[in-house]
Amino acid sequence: MRRKQLYAIILAGALAASSAPAAVFAAEGDVAATAETSEENPVDGETAAATEAPAEETPAATEAPAEQAPAQEAAAATEAPAQEAAPSEQTQQTTEETPAVQETPAAETTEAPEAGEETTLAEGESTKPTAISITLKSTEEGAEDKVRYFDTIQHAINAAPRYNAETAKDATVIEISGQIALDDTVTVLADKKVCIRAKDAVTITRKDANFRDNMFNVSGENAELQFDVKEGAEGASFTVSGKISDDESDSVGGSIVSVGPGAAFGMDAGVTLKENNSAANGGAITNVGGNIVLKGGTITGNNGAKGAVYSDSDIKVQGTVVVKENQPANIYLAGTSALVVSGAMTNSDISFTQEKAADKQVAVKSVENFAAADFNTAVGQIKYDTTDYTLTLAENGLSATLQKKAAEATATPTPTPAPLTLKYKSGTLKWKDHTTVTLQMTTDGPCKWYYFFVDAGTDTKTIQNMYVANDATNVMSTSGSFDVTAVKVPEKDSWLVICAKPDSGAKAKMSVVKLDGSSFKKKRPAAAATTTTRPAKTYKVSESTVTGLDGELKFFPGKFYEFTVNGAGMDNTSPVQGDERWYPVYWSTKKNPTTEQQNTTWRIGSGKGIKDGASYNIYIFLKKQVYNGKEWEDATPQDIKYITGSNGKALTFTAASISDKEWNAYIAELSGTPIPDNGGANGGNGGSGDDVDAELTATAAASEKDAGSKSKSAVSTADESPIGTMSALAALSLLAGGYIVVRKRKKEEL
Repeated sequence: MRRKQLYAIILAGALAASSAPAAVFAAEGDVAATAETSEENPVDGETAAATEAPAEETPAATEAPAEQAPAQEAAAATEAPAQEAAPSEQTQQTTEETPAVQETPAAETTEAPEAGEETTLAEGESTKPTAISITLKSTEEGAEDKVRYFDTIQHAINAAPRYNAETAKDATVIEISGQIALDDTVTVLADKKVCIRAKDAVTITRKDANFRDNMFNVSGENAELQFDVKEGAEGASFTVSGKISDDESDSVGGSIVSVGPGAAFGMDAGVTLKENNSAANGGAITNVGGNIVLKGGTITGNNGAKGAVYSDSDIKVQGTVVVKENQPANIYLAGTSALVVSGAMTNSDISFTQEKAADKQVAVKSVENFAAADFNTAVGQIKYDTTDYTLTLAENGLSATLQKKAAEATATPTPTPAPLTLKYKSGTLKWKDHTTVTLQMTTDGPCKWYYFFVDAGTDTKTIQNMYVANDATNVMSTSGSFDVTAVKVPEKDSWLVICAKPDSGAKAKMSVVKLDGSSFKKKRPAAAATTTTRPAKTYKVSESTVTGLDGELKFFPGKFYEFTVNGAGMDNTSPVQGDERWYPVYWSTKKNPTTEQQNTTWRIGSGKGIKDGASYNIYIFLKKQVYNGKEWEDATPQDIKYITGSNGKALTFTAASISDKEWNAYIAELSGTPIPDNGGANGGNGGSGDDVDAELTATAAASEKDAGSKSKSAVSTADESPIGTMSALAALSLLAGGYIVVRKRKKEEL
């Protein structure tokens, strides 16, 4: 009999030693995953039995040591192997949708290294999984790759090694996932070559309207930035949007990507740059002195001073590239720069404008050793923006030039139409309201007209290039004066441009009316104040509800229950100024918890288990928020309260009694080791009235978004393997083995 017991103990120890995870990692931003722990020391004044109640988990990210065996098992310590660490609850959690990640670095704790191991972390680096990671390939055969996690894209770029042509042929790959909101420019400096790769459906946006600079900046010699999508990742996509509002006149000052001298930017299939309304030359990409390579992807819905993509050097294109529906141009090539077809193209849709357009000017060319047939196919997918020129293949078949459209030949020469006059009628410019001006214009012939705004000080050539004949839809059927009502006047200094296209076929006329005069600006009416249409809604914290803690819960060792907190007013989807709501922030079994006792994930359980039935207090704290007309903000002064029941006291939940038979069966099922049902299995006792608090365990902090929703916690680990389950089996097998030895000794003593 002793030999069988010893074999069971050795087997349990081996399983625990080989299966225990070395570290537990955290998800990005405010979503964290930590090992579930329980407090070892009883609260002052409590009995020893009270320490067996479920314990609150501390926010610290270090793994908790294994709980000590009961006193009656200590006698068998010489025959049992060393105790292993308690299994981490994390490995049993499921992965939910990754919440939005802000680029603002958050203070973060890290796990303690194992004995004998030294760990040095870079700025913003975490030992827990986040939405941003770098995988370092192992140089030793059989060794595992190392994954490093970071809180922001910028910190990951900073930690990437500098490029060395002798030791590193490829860029450092930074994998990202979920939603990321930037509150500052992400910068790639000299000798840093990085590829930001989406491994699922990724969206990068501006955090709010206060961030109006470049979203990404690549500058310096050998600085490279690439956007692409992980190959084979189902549903993966990569979208960067610069949108800050639905108001077309509300623009930012920076591009989505700015490329400086000596630097380079590239994008691949699955990447989309969109909706950046910018005063920069290029709404999506501005390149001055650098290089752009488009191997795929879509650029659409952007607005820049010159167009969506501005470049003073050649742009390489291949694959499936779509650049369309941008204003005032799609691709604007400064100087004599051109498009370079660097590979086969399929289903592309590209249009462009050359600054120095001229007859026979080279506009599209190919790389060396490119097949003429493939180049011909590529040119068929490229259009020139204006109607003055068409693209024509050169004789060598490997370049295309602009060809000015010739006037149609007629039998009888057509007289040159008289030029149209277009003038502003002095003294008629007036403000109608904060975003509308009215004025009168005069012409000497029938025409069609339209208007647009430009930044004050825009040069004449740029304004002329912004003319689009098809936009002239307002009809002036005779000569004389006509009224113009211009809406959505920008907040910044602007000029109003009126364009008239004569019916006679003569050249269009453009007239600029300046709105930036100091006296005229002073007359601008104030913006209309936002008014509410109903009284503000207010709530009491007691109107909040909790679900998931009803009935009697059986707290077996390591078993956890999820619950949902619905804050009063959190369902208000159309708030007005002054509305209030109660936002769930944390819970505790302490009435006045310390920071370490504040749990921000909504699940509860006991690492050691609770055998005896009892009721426990739970304090669920919410903070009051008030809608200021634009967004929710915390009440001033800060107002945080916990939910009470109808009796005015804290909420309670009930731990159901667990019989020895149920307890032993649960442990036996997990460990695979039969345990007699006639002994005292390791369990917990305890209870609480109004003044005594239970000590309970919680998982790591979930995001504020998850706290107010009905969805399950988004806490997860990066590894879905059953390491946690194997560790649990091993640890419980060890416990079972120790129990058998104790029972045997007691029988011998009798």
